[in-house]
Amino acid sequence: MVFKAKQWDYLRKCWHLTKREVEVAKLVCEGLHNSHISRKLKIAYNTVRAHLGNIFRKVGVRGKTSLILEFIEVLQRVNI
Repeated sequence: MVFKAKQWDYLRKCWHLTKREVEVAKLVCEGLHNSHISRKLKIAYNTVRAHLGNIFRKVGVRGKTSLILEFIEVLQRVNI
């Protein structure tokens, strides 16, 4: 799922996500696995996992699918 820049900005502000967390979340929404995210962002695999853990904690979800669904639900609610 690809969101527009305005939508990402809203999601970032909504949950106080860092720039790097947004980068990771974008790649998750594109369907990339952690290893591919790691290579694309040139960061360690465990760093990707740490960022995802932080994102899940901030958003209040337990996995990638729930994260994407929460993003969609919030954006639909505010109609962005």
